Amino acid sequence: MVTIADVARRAGVAPSTVSYVLTNRRSISATTRQAVEEAIRDLDYRPHAGARALRGARTRVLALSFPRETVPYHAIGGRFVHHVSTAARAHGHDLLLLSAEESVSGLRRVAGSRLADGVVVMSVLTDDPRIPVLDELGFPAALLGRPRASGGLPWSDYDFEGAAALAVRELVRAGHRALAFVGSSDAEFRAGLNYAPRALAGARAAAREAGVHLTVMRSSSSHRTLVRRTQALLAADPAPTAVILHHEVPAMPAILREAGYSIPRDMSLVVIGATPDLASDLPVARSELPVQEMTRTAVELALASIEGEVSGGGLIPARWTKGQTIAPPRADHGGRRA
Repeated sequence: MVTIADVARRAGVAPSTVSYVLTNRRSISATTRQAVEEAIRDLDYRPHAGARALRGARTRVLALSFPRETVPYHAIGGRFVHHVSTAARAHGHDLLLLSAEESVSGLRRVAGSRLADGVVVMSVLTDDPRIPVLDELGFPAALLGRPRASGGLPWSDYDFEGAAALAVRELVRAGHRALAFVGSSDAEFRAGLNYAPRALAGARAAAREAGVHLTVMRSSSSHRTLVRRTQALLAADPAPTAVILHHEVPAMPAILREAGYSIPRDMSLVVIGATPDLASDLPVARSELPVQEMTRTAVELALASIEGEVSGGGLIPARWTKGQTIAPPRADHGGRRA
């Protein structure tokens, strides 16, 4: 029995391209369409009638691929799921959550059985194994995150590079010449989550451009490790006069105070990728993660893909909230503060 993969090999294209030609879900060049149609004729390929009917039916369900096995726990994840669900419901769709160990197998199961019309892919890795699978399956999708290569899938994400660069520039404007950047956790870097290296790259590029010193450390879920790394950070030469946190690190203000630093008198503190309900005894200078805008855009891109519309998406610019945690560096800065 001739399969869609046989047609793809004969035409020299991906199976997803054959699917797009058959379903008219995406714009295909005339040359490619002709090659596929010739392969279909040559091989006498006949799509299964039941499969054609199933493809034509709409479930009004949108899947959300959220593979927790590769993602360290963050409370922010629940906020993203909530807003994806809200955005889907606003367009008359229910949400099917693919979690646990279903990063690739779940996509194959849902696409093969047509349990959903399309999928939003969350917790995107820099090199995400779900992207080539979605291309192979020809399943409508949008990425909530920016991988190294999107495989032609539409995507939407927060400008982590721009947010980190903006934080560096705000601190340089206040007079700081020695900065510290507390990046994502070890687990996030190991997992390959796309935002971790992007934010770090943005901070480094802005520091080079401004000619200031940047000391880098990774966050940690272990309080003891976090304290040890922060102590080493504060002892760096030159000693930092300001700290940039990628995501809020709730323990960091207390660790700094225990080390004898008052915020912002002795140490300025800013956060990128902050949640809107960031808890602090001082209004923190920050760039907030636009969760609602990110999720709404990703859902709209996925729905456009279901309709066969080609959409690009892109980065959502970082916006700055001034707060009260930036002050000029003290002239006598160095060592512990009483």
